Amino acid sequence: MKFKFEMFKPAIVLTVITVIISAVLIITANFMPDTSGVITDKLRNKCVELMGEGEFELVLDKPDLVDKMIVKDDGSVAFEITVRGYKPDGLTLLVAMNGDGSVRGVAVIAVRDDPGIGTKVEDPGFLSRFVNADSPVSIVRGTPKDDNEIEGITGATYSAKGVADAVNIAMEVYSQLGGVSD
Repeated sequence: MKFKFEMFKPAIVLTVITVIISAVLIITANFMPDTSGVITDKLRNKCVELMGEGEFELVLDKPDLVDKMIVKDDGSVAFEITVRGYKPDGLTLLVAMNGDGSVRGVAVIAVRDDPGIGTKVEDPGFLSRFVNADSPVSIVRGTPKDDNEIEGITGATYSAKGVADAVNIAMEVYSQLGGVSD
C-alpha cells in the first residue's frame, strides 16, 4: 500500500496547493473595490488632452456600442471604444466630440496587438486627420478623394481601419443620444 501512496503523493500535494491558492484568489477578489465606475489616471489624462482641464464624470448608463462614456463639467462628451486592430479587441481609443457632432479629437488608450503591430496609429499626425470629421469616414490607400476619406498608414491597415471604426461608432452614438439634430 505504501508503494501506491508514494506514487500519488506529488499529485495530491499539487492538488492541495492549487485548491489553497484558488481559495485565496477568490477571497481576495471579493475584497477588491469595484473600479468599474472609476476614471483611471491614464483615462483622465487622455480626457484632458482632448477636452482640456475640468471635472470628468463616468456615465454608468452608457450606450451599448461604447465601453465608457465620459462627460466633462462643461457638457462635452467622449467615448472609450474598443475595436478590432490586427487582433480582435486590439485597440481601445478615446473619441471626444464637439457640440455639433464632429470629432474633437482621438487618443489611443491601449494597443493590444502583437508587439510592434498597430502602434503606428498612435502617431498624432495620423490621429489629427480625424479631427472635425462630421460624417462617417473610411480609410483609403493613396490620396483621399473627399472629406470622408482618410489616408491610411502603410503597415497598419487593420489598425487604421479600427480607428476609423471607433470614430464612426462615436459619431453614431453621439447622434443617437440626441447630441446632433439630423
